[in-house]
Amino acid sequence: MINNELIVSRIKKLMDENKLTSSSFAKKIKSTRANVSHILSGRNKPSLNFLIKIVNSFDGISLDWFVNEKFKHSEEYEESFNLKENNKEDDTRKIKSIVHFYENGTFRLFKNSN
Repeated sequence: MINNELIVSRIKKLMDENKLTSSSFAKKIKSTRANVSHILSGRNKPSLNFLIKIVNSFDGISLDWFVNEKFKHSEEYEESFNLKENNKEDDTRKIKSIVHFYENGTFRLFKNSN
């Protein structure tokens, strides 16, 4: 069963971490302020399309994070993550953001200001 309260709390946390109002959040995910407000107030439930817009607009956020109380990567995810490919030296690559996920289900997003 999907926990809508968890999803809404994660959306609010994401907005707080990025210092976004409902209007600026809606603009960032290419949605309407009314849609965001209705979801945050509990009037409407977030659709899969709405969550995908969020995931596509913020680095380091996944659908798993929205629906799992204790976010953990699946074994398939770990196996598909190719460390060798990511560890190649490339002077043109720069870190865009880093996300720390904590065992209590919270996270912290660090973005490069450059």
